[in-house]
Amino acid sequence: MTTRLLTLVRHAEAGAEHGSRIRDCDRLLTERGRADAKRLGARLAAMEFEPDSVWASDAQRALATATILAKSLALGPAVLDVRSSLYLAHSSVLCDRVREASDGVRHLAIVGHNPGLSEVWDWLCDKNGFGLPTCGVARLELEIGHWHELERGCAQLIDFQCPEPEVASSGC
Repeated sequence: MTTRLLTLVRHAEAGAEHGSRIRDCDRLLTERGRADAKRLGARLAAMEFEPDSVWASDAQRALATATILAKSLALGPAVLDVRSSLYLAHSSVLCDRVREASDGVRHLAIVGHNPGLSEVWDWLCDKNGFGLPTCGVARLELEIGHWHELERGCAQLIDFQCPEPEVASSGC
C-alpha cells in the first residue's frame, strides 16, 4: 500500500483585537508570530520538508504563516493554494477537503486553525488529547493509497514541531 503524508500547521500567534472593529479573519500575526513562523520554516527547511501542495485558510494570520513557511522552504508560488473553506473549518469539513485532494499529491500540508486541526489529528491517529499550539506542526503518515480513503485511525504521527520559546514558558 502507498503511504501519503499529511502535515497540519496551526497559524502562528495573531493579535487579539478585542473591542476593535477588525474582523477575526483580518487579524494579523504579531511580531512573535512572524518570528516563530520564520524560525519554524528554517527548521523545516533543514529537514528537507517538501510538500507537494500547501493549502492555507484565507484568514490573514493563516495566509501570512503559510507565506512565511513557503518562502523559508523555497516553494514555488504554484504550491500555495488559498482556500476559504479552511477558515475555522470543523474537522469533518477538513477531512472532506483532504479526501478531495488529487492523487498526484503525495504530501499535503494544511495551514489553518484550531480546534479543527487538532481534532483531525486526534481522529486520524485514533487518540484523544493532541493539540497544536500556535505555529505547531504535526506530520502524519497515512496508510492509504488514495486521499479519498481517509478514515479514522489511518495515520501515525511521524514528527511534531513547534517554535522554540524565546523565554522560559509552558513551551511546546
